[in-house]
Amino acid sequence: MKNNYIVNSENFDKEFKTLLKNKNKKCVIKSKFDFENVCVGKKIELIKFLISNKNLVGNIVYKILFWEKDEILENCLAFWNYKKIKSYKNGIKPGIIFLEQDKIDTKFIDFILLRHFNFELAKEPSLNIKVQFFIKFNDQFSMLFDIYDDRGFYVYCL
Repeated sequence: MKNNYIVNSENFDKEFKTLLKNKNKKCVIKSKFDFENVCVGKKIELIKFLISNKNLVGNIVYKILFWEKDEILENCLAFWNYKKIKSYKNGIKPGIIFLEQDKIDTKFIDFILLRHFNFELAKEPSLNIKVQFFIKFNDQFSMLFDIYDDRGFYVYCL
């Protein structure tokens, strides 16, 4: 991926579908974090620490796959500017929402990750979602996070 390339909701899947499916790609650093036995607060703090260089962020694209009624997710995300790509139809295939931001919004990260992790732990507040996000750091590198459930996540340095 070229350093000046911008990822957005239109090209997210095109850019990362193969990487997320195969879990590897030439010239990509992959790391897996297992944190099943760590409290939810520490999980969220770790992820925020990994992206903590706020001054260097070029853009962030969140992809949220959801298995909830559209209205539930839309009400939860009412404070943020999102784009619904696909509705959830009560089946196996999830609905899809994208959020694009030009800086790290720690309130959003806290909000969405708490609900993501709590779902697997049967705690409230929770949402049946999967969170993936791409973060581009100005003139440096990019990272793709694939947070699969409360047990851990993959991070790819591009």
